[in-house]
Amino acid sequence: MKRIVIFLITSAIAISMLQACGPSEEEIERREQARQDSLERVEQQRLEKQRQDSIEQARQDSIEAAKRERERNRIEYDSNGKFAVQVEAWRSEVKAEQQVQKWADRGYENAYVVKMGNEETGDVWFRVRLGRVATEAMAEKLQDKLMRNYNEKSWVSLLKEETGSKSEEMSEE
Repeated sequence: MKRIVIFLITSAIAISMLQACGPSEEEIERREQARQDSLERVEQQRLEKQRQDSIEQARQDSIEAAKRERERNRIEYDSNGKFAVQVEAWRSEVKAEQQVQKWADRGYENAYVVKMGNEETGDVWFRVRLGRVATEAMAEKLQDKLMRNYNEKSWVSLLKEETGSKSEEMSEE
């Protein structure tokens, strides 16, 4: 019996010592809180990285869109080109010249007036044209730009070689 009592006392002391050696309830809570804090920091870092990546992607997309828009708006003029875009036609040369100035103010320094028609019958028009471009595709690109930027209807004109005919281009100054 003495042995049983000693065994029980020894067992109780051993169990107490084992509990005393392990972490306390507070220590367990602190460790768990530290683990949770660490997980939150990792999640915040992941979210911040995603945000930064998203910002960088948006910046790259914006740059690419701007490049595409510049290319879409880039018109290559050619003083020997065979095409122009006609935007207006007036009976009054004064009004046509005023419109040329309007287009020049918009950045189309190559706007000009072409006198067309027959002076003998009085059927004379002053056509306002933009550019001289080498290809019909470039003229259509200019036409598209005018529609997008100014909602301006226009048409592509094939410029004939100057033959001295009064029905063809009489002035390009």
